[in-house]
Amino acid sequence: MAIPELLRKSAERRLDKYCAEKIPPCARDQVRLSYRVRGDTVTLFEERISFSDPTKWLAMGIAQFRFNHELNQWTLHHSDRNNRWHFYLNAVPSLDFSKLLRVLDDDPLRMFWG
Repeated sequence: MAIPELLRKSAERRLDKYCAEKIPPCARDQVRLSYRVRGDTVTLFEERISFSDPTKWLAMGIAQFRFNHELNQWTLHHSDRNNRWHFYLNAVPSLDFSKLLRVLDDDPLRMFWG
């Protein structure tokens, strides 16, 4: 099921700003942030230039935000070493997408920016 349009657009605006501000200008030729919306899930990726082919960018999942339609809330998930997603226990579900972005930045357990 897709995220309601207004909530999706709001989350995309916040992520556009987040991605633009997170990486310093001096590093943007080496690393960048992007995201993809698929159904009720928004996945944030870090992209880096491939060592073997500098014309290609390699993407690694950083965080996943899932929208729960029944509760009308977002949840935050982290990836393990096998690229499987797990609920991030250090953040409660929230109506406020920005709150989960702040949790992502704080990252006291080093699950996202390790």
